[in-house]
Amino acid sequence: MAAGIVGAGIAGLSAAIALRRAGLEVEVYERSEFKNEIGAAISTPPNATAALRRWGFDFVAAQTVPNLSTRYAAAEDLGTVSESRYEDIEDVMGSPCLSFHRVDLHGGLRALATEEGVEGKGKPVAIHLGCEVLSVDCENGVLELAGGRRVRKDLIIIADGAHSKLLADFLGYQAPVQPTGRSIYRWLVSMDEVMADPELATQYRDELPGFLGWFDAQKHILWVTYTCRGGTVLNNAVVHDTAAPQNKEGAGNEKDISWHALAATDTVLATLSNFHPAARQIVSMASEDGIIEHRLFHRPPLESFVRGRTAVIGDTAHVMMPTHAAGAAIAIESASVLEVLFRDVESQSRNATGGEEAFDVEKEHIIKERLRLFDKLRIPRCNLTMIVSNAGPEGLHRPGLEQEIRRFYHGPLPPSDALPWSDEFREVLFHHDASLEAEQALRNGTSAKENGKDS
Repeated sequence: MAAGIVGAGIAGLSAAIALRRAGLEVEVYERSEFKNEIGAAISTPPNATAALRRWGFDFVAAQTVPNLSTRYAAAEDLGTVSESRYEDIEDVMGSPCLSFHRVDLHGGLRALATEEGVEGKGKPVAIHLGCEVLSVDCENGVLELAGGRRVRKDLIIIADGAHSKLLADFLGYQAPVQPTGRSIYRWLVSMDEVMADPELATQYRDELPGFLGWFDAQKHILWVTYTCRGGTVLNNAVVHDTAAPQNKEGAGNEKDISWHALAATDTVLATLSNFHPAARQIVSMASEDGIIEHRLFHRPPLESFVRGRTAVIGDTAHVMMPTHAAGAAIAIESASVLEVLFRDVESQSRNATGGEEAFDVEKEHIIKERLRLFDKLRIPRCNLTMIVSNAGPEGLHRPGLEQEIRRFYHGPLPPSDALPWSDEFREVLFHHDASLEAEQALRNGTSAKENGKDS
Protein backbone atom coordinates (compact mmCIF):
# COMPACT_ATOMS: atom_id res chain seq x y z
CA MET A 1 0.00 0.00 0.00
CA ALA A 2 1.41 3.38 -1.02
CA ALA A 3 1.02 6.84 0.55
CA GLY A 4 1.95 10.24 -0.84
CA ILE A 5 2.52 13.14 1.53
CA VAL A 6 2.70 16.76 0.40
CA GLY A 7 5.02 18.79 2.63
CA ALA A 8 8.10 17.91 4.68
CA GLY A 9 7.45 20.07 7.73
CA ILE A 10 6.72 18.74 11.20
CA ALA A 11 3.22 17.56 10.23
CA GLY A 12 4.34 15.92 6.99
CA LEU A 13 7.34 14.13 8.49
CA SER A 14 5.27 12.97 11.47
CA ALA A 15 2.71 11.48 9.09
CA ALA A 16 5.52 9.86 7.11
CA ILE A 17 6.96 8.20 10.22
CA ALA A 18 3.52 7.02 11.34
CA LEU A 19 2.54 5.54 7.98
CA ARG A 20 5.96 3.98 7.53
CA ARG A 21 5.50 2.23 10.86
CA ALA A 22 2.04 1.14 9.74
CA GLY A 23 3.69 -0.72 6.86
CA LEU A 24 2.98 1.64 3.97
CA GLU A 25 5.45 2.67 1.28
CA VAL A 26 5.70 6.42 1.78
CA GLU A 27 6.90 9.19 -0.51
CA VAL A 28 7.07 12.83 0.56
CA TYR A 29 6.97 15.66 -1.96
CA GLU A 30 8.55 18.91 -0.76
CA ARG A 31 8.57 22.06 -2.85
CA SER A 32 11.77 23.50 -1.38
CA GLU A 33 15.27 22.18 -2.09
CA PHE A 34 15.81 21.64 1.61
CA LYS A 35 13.09 22.14 4.16
CA ASN A 36 14.27 24.64 6.77
CA GLU A 37 11.72 25.11 9.53
CA ILE A 38 10.69 28.73 9.99
CA GLY A 39 10.69 29.86 13.60
CA ALA A 40 13.03 29.50 16.50
CA ALA A 41 11.87 27.12 19.22
CA ILE A 42 8.88 24.93 19.90
CA SER A 43 7.31 23.04 22.80
CA THR A 44 5.77 19.59 22.74
CA PRO A 45 3.33 18.85 25.57
CA PRO A 46 2.69 15.27 26.76
CA ASN A 47 0.14 14.43 24.06
CA ALA A 48 2.91 14.93 21.46
CA THR A 49 5.93 13.62 23.36
CA ALA A 50 4.07 10.35 23.95
CA ALA A 51 4.01 9.75 20.20
CA LEU A 52 7.62 10.88 19.73
CA ARG A 53 8.77 8.54 22.47
CA ARG A 54 6.87 5.61 20.95
CA TRP A 55 8.48 6.32 17.58
CA GLY A 56 11.97 6.22 19.13
CA PHE A 57 12.75 9.92 18.80
CA ASP A 58 16.26 10.80 20.07
CA PHE A 59 15.52 13.41 22.74
CA VAL A 60 19.17 13.48 23.87
CA ALA A 61 20.45 14.40 20.41
CA ALA A 62 17.75 17.07 20.16
CA GLN A 63 18.98 18.62 23.46
CA THR A 64 15.47 19.05 24.81
CA VAL A 65 14.70 21.16 27.88
CA PRO A 66 11.89 20.21 30.29
CA ASN A 67 9.00 22.64 30.50
CA LEU A 68 7.84 22.62 34.12
CA SER A 69 6.29 26.02 34.78
CA THR A 70 4.52 29.02 33.30
CA ARG A 71 5.12 32.43 34.86
CA TYR A 72 3.56 35.76 33.94
CA ALA A 73 5.21 39.02 34.91
CA ALA A 74 4.54 42.74 34.42
CA ALA A 75 6.36 44.40 31.52
CA GLU A 76 7.27 47.58 33.40
CA ASP A 77 9.05 46.03 36.41
CA LEU A 78 9.28 42.28 35.52
CA GLY A 79 7.58 41.43 38.82
CA THR A 80 5.83 38.04 38.87
CA VAL A 81 2.05 38.30 38.68
CA SER A 82 1.14 34.61 38.57
CA GLU A 83 2.85 31.23 38.28
CA SER A 84 1.74 27.71 37.48
CA ARG A 85 4.18 24.92 38.35
CA TYR A 86 3.85 21.40 37.00
CA GLU A 87 6.99 19.51 38.00
CA ASP A 88 4.92 16.32 38.16
CA ILE A 89 3.51 16.60 34.64
CA GLU A 90 5.18 13.39 33.42
CA ASP A 91 3.89 11.43 36.40
CA VAL A 92 0.38 12.82 35.94
CA MET A 93 0.13 12.63 32.15
CA GLY A 94 2.53 9.80 31.34
CA SER A 95 4.94 11.82 29.18
CA PRO A 96 7.03 14.96 29.67
CA CYS A 97 6.52 18.46 28.36
CA LEU A 98 9.64 19.48 26.41
CA SER A 99 11.10 22.44 24.53
CA PHE A 100 13.20 22.10 21.36
CA HIS A 101 15.02 24.24 18.91
CA ARG A 102 12.63 23.80 16.00
CA VAL A 103 15.44 22.73 13.67
CA ASP A 104 16.40 19.94 16.10
CA LEU A 105 12.83 18.61 16.24
CA HIS A 106 12.59 18.71 12.47
CA GLY A 107 15.98 17.02 12.03
CA GLY A 108 15.07 14.26 14.47
CA LEU A 109 11.82 13.58 12.64
CA ARG A 110 13.59 13.45 9.30
CA ALA A 111 16.10 10.96 10.69
CA LEU A 112 13.28 8.73 11.96
CA ALA A 113 11.52 8.88 8.60
CA THR A 114 14.55 7.96 6.51
CA GLU A 115 16.70 5.71 8.71
CA GLU A 116 17.44 2.34 7.16
CA GLY A 117 17.71 -1.19 8.49
CA VAL A 118 15.52 -0.72 11.57
CA GLU A 119 13.34 -3.75 12.25
CA GLY A 120 9.67 -3.04 12.81
CA LYS A 121 9.74 0.49 11.42
CA GLY A 122 8.98 -0.31 7.79
CA LYS A 123 10.59 0.77 4.55
CA PRO A 124 12.49 4.11 4.74
CA VAL A 125 10.53 7.11 3.51
CA ALA A 126 11.57 8.64 0.16
CA ILE A 127 11.69 12.45 0.41
CA HIS A 128 11.67 14.28 -2.92
CA LEU A 129 13.04 17.79 -2.48
CA GLY A 130 12.45 20.51 -5.04
CA CYS A 131 9.35 18.61 -6.12
CA GLU A 132 6.28 20.81 -6.23
CA VAL A 133 2.80 19.31 -6.30
CA LEU A 134 0.60 21.43 -8.55
CA SER A 135 -2.74 19.76 -7.92
CA VAL A 136 -4.38 16.78 -6.26
CA ASP A 137 -7.29 14.62 -7.28
CA CYS A 138 -8.49 13.83 -3.77
CA GLU A 139 -11.09 11.27 -4.78
CA ASN A 140 -8.75 9.13 -6.86
CA GLY A 141 -5.47 9.78 -5.01
CA VAL A 142 -3.59 11.37 -7.91
CA LEU A 143 -0.89 14.04 -7.51
CA GLU A 144 0.15 16.21 -10.44
CA LEU A 145 3.81 17.20 -10.09
CA ALA A 146 5.61 20.14 -11.67
CA GLY A 147 6.78 19.03 -15.10
CA GLY A 148 3.56 17.17 -15.83
CA ARG A 149 4.22 13.82 -14.14
CA ARG A 150 1.26 12.27 -12.33
CA VAL A 151 1.52 9.75 -9.50
CA ARG A 152 -1.27 7.70 -8.00
CA LYS A 153 -1.33 6.64 -4.36
CA ASP A 154 -3.69 4.64 -2.20
CA LEU A 155 -3.62 7.39 0.41
CA ILE A 156 -2.80 11.11 0.16
CA ILE A 157 -1.90 13.36 3.10
CA ILE A 158 -1.81 17.12 2.46
CA ALA A 159 0.48 18.82 4.97
CA ASP A 160 1.81 21.84 3.08
CA GLY A 161 1.04 24.40 5.77
CA ALA A 162 -1.22 27.34 6.52
CA HIS A 163 -0.64 28.84 3.08
CA SER A 164 -1.46 25.56 1.32
CA LYS A 165 -1.89 25.78 -2.43
CA LEU A 166 -3.75 22.47 -2.49
CA LEU A 167 -6.47 23.17 0.06
CA ALA A 168 -8.67 24.56 -2.72
CA ASP A 169 -8.45 21.19 -4.52
CA PHE A 170 -9.44 19.49 -1.28
CA LEU A 171 -12.33 21.80 -0.44
CA GLY A 172 -13.51 22.55 -3.95
CA TYR A 173 -13.29 26.30 -3.31
CA GLN A 174 -10.72 28.92 -2.30
CA ALA A 175 -10.24 29.38 1.46
CA PRO A 176 -7.23 31.65 1.96
CA VAL A 177 -6.11 32.46 5.47
CA GLN A 178 -7.13 35.84 6.83
CA PRO A 179 -4.94 38.21 8.87
CA THR A 180 -5.70 38.33 12.58
CA GLY A 181 -4.27 41.81 13.04
CA ARG A 182 -1.58 40.27 15.25
CA SER A 183 2.05 39.43 14.51
CA ILE A 184 4.92 37.78 16.33
CA TYR A 185 8.60 38.69 16.55
CA ARG A 186 10.86 35.65 16.95
CA TRP A 187 14.57 35.53 17.71
CA LEU A 188 17.22 33.60 19.62
CA VAL A 189 19.92 34.77 22.01
CA SER A 190 22.74 33.14 23.94
CA MET A 191 21.70 32.28 27.48
CA ASP A 192 25.25 33.03 28.63
CA GLU A 193 24.79 36.62 27.46
CA VAL A 194 21.43 36.87 29.22
CA MET A 195 22.82 35.54 32.50
CA ALA A 196 25.72 37.98 32.31
CA ASP A 197 23.23 40.81 32.83
CA PRO A 198 22.57 41.04 36.62
CA GLU A 199 18.95 42.20 36.29
CA LEU A 200 18.03 39.66 33.63
CA ALA A 201 19.73 36.85 35.50
CA THR A 202 17.28 37.27 38.39
CA GLN A 203 14.44 36.35 36.01
CA TYR A 204 15.92 32.89 35.32
CA ARG A 205 18.29 31.93 38.12
CA ASP A 206 16.87 29.30 40.50
CA GLU A 207 13.62 29.13 38.54
CA LEU A 208 12.02 26.05 37.01
CA PRO A 209 12.52 25.78 33.25
CA GLY A 210 9.46 26.69 31.24
CA PHE A 211 7.62 29.72 29.89
CA LEU A 212 8.26 33.20 31.23
CA GLY A 213 5.80 35.73 29.82
CA TRP A 214 6.09 39.49 30.30
CA PHE A 215 2.79 41.25 29.61
CA ASP A 216 2.19 44.86 28.54
CA ALA A 217 -1.52 45.43 29.16
CA GLN A 218 -1.48 48.93 27.69
CA LYS A 219 -0.28 47.80 24.24
CA HIS A 220 -1.68 44.26 24.48
CA ILE A 221 1.76 42.67 24.03
CA LEU A 222 2.88 39.30 25.38
CA TRP A 223 6.60 38.53 25.29
CA VAL A 224 7.26 34.84 26.01
CA THR A 225 10.74 33.41 26.58
CA TYR A 226 11.95 29.86 27.17
CA THR A 227 15.18 27.95 26.66
CA CYS A 228 16.13 25.22 24.20
CA ARG A 229 19.30 23.34 23.15
CA GLY A 230 20.10 22.13 26.61
CA GLY A 231 19.38 25.52 28.16
CA THR A 232 22.07 27.34 26.17
CA VAL A 233 19.72 29.31 23.90
CA LEU A 234 16.84 31.60 24.90
CA ASN A 235 13.90 31.72 22.53
CA ASN A 236 11.92 34.97 22.33
CA ALA A 237 8.41 35.35 20.93
CA VAL A 238 6.63 38.71 21.11
CA VAL A 239 2.96 38.73 20.09
CA HIS A 240 1.78 42.24 19.23
CA ASP A 241 -0.65 44.20 17.07
CA THR A 242 0.40 44.33 13.44
CA ALA A 243 1.42 47.79 12.30
CA ALA A 244 -0.57 48.56 9.14
CA PRO A 245 1.68 49.37 6.16
CA GLN A 246 1.15 52.61 4.34
CA ASN A 247 0.24 52.74 0.65
CA LYS A 248 0.78 55.74 -1.58
CA GLU A 249 -2.35 57.43 -0.26
CA GLY A 250 -1.25 56.81 3.34
CA ALA A 251 -3.96 54.28 4.12
CA GLY A 252 -3.18 50.93 5.70
CA ASN A 253 -3.27 47.92 3.40
CA GLU A 254 -2.50 44.76 5.35
CA LYS A 255 -3.00 42.52 2.32
CA ASP A 256 0.25 43.86 0.89
CA ILE A 257 2.31 42.52 3.82
CA SER A 258 4.54 39.50 3.32
CA TRP A 259 3.71 36.81 5.89
CA HIS A 260 7.23 36.92 7.33
CA ALA A 261 10.11 39.37 7.03
CA LEU A 262 13.22 40.62 8.80
CA ALA A 263 12.34 43.22 11.46
CA ALA A 264 14.46 46.30 12.16
CA THR A 265 15.82 46.51 15.71
CA ASP A 266 14.54 50.08 16.12
CA THR A 267 11.04 48.96 15.17
CA VAL A 268 11.11 46.14 17.69
CA LEU A 269 12.37 48.44 20.44
CA ALA A 270 9.63 50.96 19.66
CA THR A 271 7.04 48.20 19.97
CA LEU A 272 8.54 47.23 23.34
CA SER A 273 8.75 50.80 24.67
CA ASN A 274 6.79 49.98 27.84
CA PHE A 275 9.04 47.09 28.85
CA HIS A 276 11.72 47.26 31.53
CA PRO A 277 15.12 48.33 30.16
CA ALA A 278 16.68 45.00 31.21
CA ALA A 279 14.22 43.08 29.04
CA ARG A 280 14.78 45.43 26.12
CA GLN A 281 18.49 44.55 26.27
CA ILE A 282 17.57 41.13 24.89
CA VAL A 283 16.66 42.75 21.57
CA SER A 284 20.27 43.81 20.99
CA MET A 285 21.47 40.27 21.81
CA ALA A 286 19.68 38.72 18.79
CA SER A 287 21.69 36.09 16.95
CA GLU A 288 23.08 36.71 13.46
CA ASP A 289 19.81 35.43 11.97
CA GLY A 290 18.19 38.59 13.28
CA ILE A 291 14.59 39.14 14.37
CA ILE A 292 11.87 37.80 12.10
CA GLU A 293 8.33 39.16 12.15
CA HIS A 294 5.63 36.62 11.29
CA ARG A 295 2.10 37.71 10.51
CA LEU A 296 -0.49 35.58 12.31
CA PHE A 297 -3.48 34.26 10.38
CA HIS A 298 -6.65 32.31 10.94
CA ARG A 299 -9.15 30.32 8.93
CA PRO A 300 -12.64 29.18 10.01
CA PRO A 301 -12.77 25.58 11.29
CA LEU A 302 -13.09 22.92 8.60
CA GLU A 303 -16.15 20.69 8.81
CA SER A 304 -14.12 17.68 7.61
CA PHE A 305 -10.47 16.73 7.24
CA VAL A 306 -11.05 13.97 4.68
CA ARG A 307 -12.19 13.67 1.09
CA GLY A 308 -12.01 10.51 -1.00
CA ARG A 309 -8.54 8.99 -0.45
CA THR A 310 -7.16 12.21 1.06
CA ALA A 311 -6.72 13.79 4.49
CA VAL A 312 -5.38 17.17 5.56
CA ILE A 313 -3.32 17.57 8.73
CA GLY A 314 -1.27 20.22 10.52
CA ASP A 315 -1.62 23.90 9.63
CA THR A 316 -3.36 22.95 6.39
CA ALA A 317 -6.24 21.64 8.49
CA HIS A 318 -6.15 24.06 11.43
CA VAL A 319 -4.34 27.40 11.53
CA MET A 320 -3.58 28.26 15.17
CA MET A 321 -2.40 31.24 17.11
CA PRO A 322 0.48 30.31 19.46
CA THR A 323 -1.57 30.80 22.67
CA HIS A 324 -1.25 27.17 23.80
CA ALA A 325 1.83 26.24 21.72
CA ALA A 326 -0.32 23.39 20.43
CA GLY A 327 -0.22 23.49 16.62
CA ALA A 328 2.66 21.07 16.15
CA ALA A 329 1.48 18.89 19.03
CA ILE A 330 -1.94 18.39 17.48
CA ALA A 331 -0.32 17.58 14.12
CA ILE A 332 1.86 14.92 15.77
CA GLU A 333 -1.26 13.58 17.50
CA SER A 334 -3.04 13.29 14.14
CA ALA A 335 -0.08 11.40 12.70
CA SER A 336 -0.17 8.94 15.58
CA VAL A 337 -3.84 8.27 14.79
CA LEU A 338 -2.94 7.56 11.15
CA GLU A 339 -0.47 4.94 12.34
CA VAL A 340 -3.13 3.07 14.29
CA LEU A 341 -5.82 3.27 11.63
CA PHE A 342 -3.69 2.14 8.68
CA ARG A 343 -1.40 -0.50 10.13
CA ASP A 344 -3.48 -3.50 8.99
CA VAL A 345 -5.25 -2.28 5.84
CA GLU A 346 -3.12 -4.34 3.46
CA SER A 347 -3.60 -7.60 5.35
CA GLN A 348 -7.33 -7.04 5.79
CA SER A 349 -7.70 -6.32 2.07
CA ARG A 350 -5.95 -9.61 1.22
CA ASN A 351 -8.78 -11.47 2.91
CA ALA A 352 -11.08 -10.51 0.04
CA THR A 353 -11.87 -13.34 -2.36
CA GLY A 354 -12.00 -12.89 -6.12
CA GLY A 355 -8.43 -11.99 -7.09
CA GLU A 356 -6.69 -8.63 -7.55
CA GLU A 357 -9.81 -6.74 -8.58
CA ALA A 358 -11.63 -7.78 -5.41
CA PHE A 359 -8.50 -6.93 -3.39
CA ASP A 360 -8.39 -3.40 -4.85
CA VAL A 361 -12.09 -2.84 -4.19
CA GLU A 362 -11.79 -4.04 -0.61
CA LYS A 363 -8.66 -1.94 -0.03
CA GLU A 364 -10.37 1.21 -1.27
CA HIS A 365 -13.36 0.48 0.94
CA ILE A 366 -11.19 0.04 4.03
CA ILE A 367 -9.11 3.15 3.29
CA LYS A 368 -12.20 5.33 3.02
CA GLU A 369 -13.70 3.73 6.11
CA ARG A 370 -10.53 4.42 8.10
CA LEU A 371 -10.45 8.02 6.85
CA ARG A 372 -14.02 8.51 8.03
CA LEU A 373 -12.94 7.25 11.45
CA PHE A 374 -9.93 9.59 11.34
CA ASP A 375 -12.34 12.47 10.74
CA LYS A 376 -14.57 11.41 13.61
CA LEU A 377 -11.60 11.29 15.98
CA ARG A 378 -9.73 14.40 14.86
CA ILE A 379 -12.38 17.04 14.14
CA PRO A 380 -13.33 17.47 17.84
CA ARG A 381 -9.75 17.56 19.16
CA CYS A 382 -8.26 19.72 16.43
CA ASN A 383 -11.06 22.25 16.20
CA LEU A 384 -11.32 22.59 19.98
CA THR A 385 -7.60 23.33 20.24
CA MET A 386 -7.67 25.74 17.31
CA ILE A 387 -10.68 27.68 18.55
CA VAL A 388 -9.39 28.18 22.10
CA SER A 389 -5.88 28.99 20.85
CA ASN A 390 -7.20 31.56 18.40
CA ALA A 391 -9.26 33.15 21.16
CA GLY A 392 -6.00 34.25 22.79
CA PRO A 393 -5.52 34.98 26.50
CA GLU A 394 -9.19 35.97 26.85
CA GLY A 395 -10.08 32.36 26.12
CA LEU A 396 -13.58 31.24 27.02
CA HIS A 397 -14.54 34.77 28.05
CA ARG A 398 -14.99 35.64 24.37
CA PRO A 399 -18.70 35.92 23.50
CA GLY A 400 -19.96 32.99 21.47
CA LEU A 401 -16.75 30.99 21.84
CA GLU A 402 -18.23 28.08 23.76
CA GLN A 403 -21.08 27.80 21.27
CA GLU A 404 -18.54 27.61 18.44
CA ILE A 405 -16.59 24.91 20.27
CA ARG A 406 -19.74 22.88 20.88
CA ARG A 407 -20.34 22.62 17.14
CA PHE A 408 -17.45 20.15 17.10
CA TYR A 409 -16.53 19.08 20.63
CA HIS A 410 -18.76 17.93 23.49
CA GLY A 411 -16.25 16.98 26.16
CA PRO A 412 -15.14 18.85 29.30
CA LEU A 413 -13.93 22.46 29.08
CA PRO A 414 -11.85 24.53 31.49
CA PRO A 415 -13.67 27.20 33.53
CA SER A 416 -14.12 30.46 31.65
CA ASP A 417 -11.52 32.26 33.80
CA ALA A 418 -8.73 29.70 33.17
CA LEU A 419 -5.48 31.18 31.84
CA PRO A 420 -3.57 29.65 28.91
CA TRP A 421 -1.38 26.77 30.08
CA SER A 422 -3.17 26.66 33.44
CA ASP A 423 -3.82 23.34 35.16
CA GLU A 424 -7.33 23.26 33.70
CA PHE A 425 -6.22 23.89 30.11
CA ARG A 426 -3.33 21.43 30.35
CA GLU A 427 -5.73 18.73 31.53
CA VAL A 428 -8.14 19.23 28.62
CA LEU A 429 -5.64 19.86 25.81
CA PHE A 430 -2.59 17.78 26.76
CA HIS A 431 -3.74 14.89 28.96
CA HIS A 432 -4.88 12.85 25.98
CA ASP A 433 -3.67 9.62 24.37
CA ALA A 434 -4.75 9.87 20.72
CA SER A 435 -3.30 6.46 19.82
CA LEU A 436 -5.22 4.71 22.57
CA GLU A 437 -8.41 6.51 21.56
CA ALA A 438 -7.89 5.38 17.95
CA GLU A 439 -7.25 1.78 18.99
CA GLN A 440 -10.45 1.74 21.05
CA ALA A 441 -12.47 3.31 18.22
CA LEU A 442 -11.09 0.78 15.76
CA ARG A 443 -11.94 -2.12 18.07
CA ASN A 444 -15.44 -0.77 18.65
CA GLY A 445 -15.98 -0.34 14.92
CA THR A 446 -14.77 -3.87 14.20
CA SER A 447 -16.97 -5.32 16.94
CA ALA A 448 -20.01 -3.49 15.58
CA LYS A 449 -19.38 -4.90 12.11
CA GLU A 450 -18.91 -8.40 13.42
CA ASN A 451 -22.29 -8.06 15.15
CA GLY A 452 -23.88 -6.86 11.94
CA LYS A 453 -24.30 -3.28 13.17
CA ASP A 454 -23.33 0.05 11.71
CA SER A 455 -20.14 1.48 13.25
